[in-house]
Amino acid sequence: MRLCGHFFALLPGDHVTQVEVHPIDENPGKSGQRDQRCMLEARLEDRQPVAVTDQAATVEQAVHSAAQKLARLLDSTLGRLHVHREKTSGLPLLGTEPTSR
Repeated sequence: MRLCGHFFALLPGDHVTQVEVHPIDENPGKSGQRDQRCMLEARLEDRQPVAVTDQAATVEQAVHSAAQKLARLLDSTLGRLHVHREKTSGLPLLGTEPTSR
């Protein structure tokens, strides 16, 4: 699928160890407006997996939208982790710049 390169460019940092893509046809054999669903599950270093889903008219659209959702979720999750580690240890997360206080 052509979206793979674009999708991986959206992912933040090196903290993602695995991404699983689960495309699902909600109504096989019939066409509908939003019957294609995609669930993406990302596994992070030392964290619980996170998952998002999206529905669209085509598999490509569902994957693209789910990838955007996952990128936003990972940005948020890893950003909170970064701030928490700095506050508790006083050290920046590896591979990142320290935030100004």
